[in-house]
Amino acid sequence: MSLAALALAQALVSLTPTMENTRLLRELVPEAPPGVELTGAAPFGEVPAPWALLPDTVRRRAVTLSDGYYTRLDIHRIASYGTLPLFLLEYLAGQKLLEEGSGAPLWAEKVHKPAAYLVAGLFTVNTVTGLWNLAEAQKVESGKTRRWVHSIMMLAADVGFIYGASKAPSTQQIDDRIESGTRGGWTPHKATTVASMGVATAALVMMYLWKDE
Repeated sequence: MSLAALALAQALVSLTPTMENTRLLRELVPEAPPGVELTGAAPFGEVPAPWALLPDTVRRRAVTLSDGYYTRLDIHRIASYGTLPLFLLEYLAGQKLLEEGSGAPLWAEKVHKPAAYLVAGLFTVNTVTGLWNLAEAQKVESGKTRRWVHSIMMLAADVGFIYGASKAPSTQQIDDRIESGTRGGWTPHKATTVASMGVATAALVMMYLWKDE
């Protein structure tokens, strides 16, 4: 902007606002950049940006996340740390049951169901906290794609675990399977739950390897 134009703009600002003054001023002063909003006047003594010669200056709007967001994030992370050991324990106990049925060690029978309930509890906590935070952080552009991919993968794992639980065989069914000559191997229950464990593990590791944009 030339010195003459700047002087004219400052003179117009000092006049009583009229439609004509505003029109002339907007022709002389560039528009504010995209993504900024007009707020109060610039502090006395500071040199304003060109668009700040208008009656209002501009300031970028910051997205503020609540304290609850960070509390839920901590809960979400702590619950995530507990899932991987439970996955391993669940797999080992389940495999032992498939191989030996009613003859499996007592630890396998006593561990498999409680571990499954703990996994279900942790996934419920993480689903609630994760979706709540996903909704609150919708306007935060940094890491948005990563958060959505993670959430979709974890929801897919949720569905897989629910379906897998509905296909869990009884001890008698496992014994019948062993008597027919099939020991161990894959069942719909095992295939679905192991696939869900893989998706959930990939979604967890992704959050550490995929940095914010």
